[in-house]
Amino acid sequence: MVHRTLIPRMSQLDESLLSARLGELIADARFAEALDLLDQCLAVTPGDAWLSGMRALLLLETHDCDGALVASEKAVRLAPTAAFAHWTRGVVLLRANDLAAALRAAQRAVALDPEEADTHVLLARVHLQKAQWESARAALADAAVQGADEEELLPLRAAIAAGRGLDMRAGDTWRAFARRYPANALARTGHAWTLLESGDITGARSEFEQARELDPTNAWALEGLAVTRTRLHPIHRRYLSLAWGRLMARREETMLIAGGLLAAAGVALQALGQGGEVAPLLATVAGAVLPLLDAWRGDAVSLHTL
Repeated sequence: MVHRTLIPRMSQLDESLLSARLGELIADARFAEALDLLDQCLAVTPGDAWLSGMRALLLLETHDCDGALVASEKAVRLAPTAAFAHWTRGVVLLRANDLAAALRAAQRAVALDPEEADTHVLLARVHLQKAQWESARAALADAAVQGADEEELLPLRAAIAAGRGLDMRAGDTWRAFARRYPANALARTGHAWTLLESGDITGARSEFEQARELDPTNAWALEGLAVTRTRLHPIHRRYLSLAWGRLMARREETMLIAGGLLAAAGVALQALGQGGEVAPLLATVAGAVLPLLDAWRGDAVSLHTL
């Protein structure tokens, strides 16, 4: 996390004890208690920008994006020259999907503290969300120079490769990520999806299950498990969608052929004296009606699009 350099410091609280206690609560995902502690501190030192920034990040963890926006704006207002305040603001804006404002906040954070790896990582995330692959790659390179954790950079590199259409490189990156950090749920999940896309259903299911054990709240892994448990997998769905698309593209021809076959069958049944009177009649009528129904459908679609 970005350090609190140049941020007004607490005056009546033991900062080290507060940080330690916050760390314990956050590690245990006890975000409500952590927020209570921060609110107590802010009641004593309401002008502390670091506390406001931390409060914004914790509010994000409790899915209170509106509250986080207010708290992060306050942090910037209290410490307009602090990289941490702008970094926090950028994180919140990115979660709120305000990409233009998030980009400005991230760029400001980098300008204020270019030697802080987290500011470059945030900038890369914003560029990634905006599908600006080369800018994202450059920001990640700067983050690596400043000593960013490789465990944080690898999934971003995989996402950039996928965004650029380099599926093989993305798959290799996810595989390397999972091998290097086997206890990372995100790594196992990303690798599982690449296995699924390649058709390795058994391997994908195993990786998804491992990811869920590491992080029971991992919705991405849960979705993958649901896919592997169906009989129709992504590769099969893609093939069938393609085949169905080709069939529908030749819908008129298909309907005419089907109608002709049914009409011929009706005539044949009548000639052979089989099926009584009803079956040949139904076959003949169906053969005549199918092309008409298709023509009516095409007219209806055309009218709908006017």
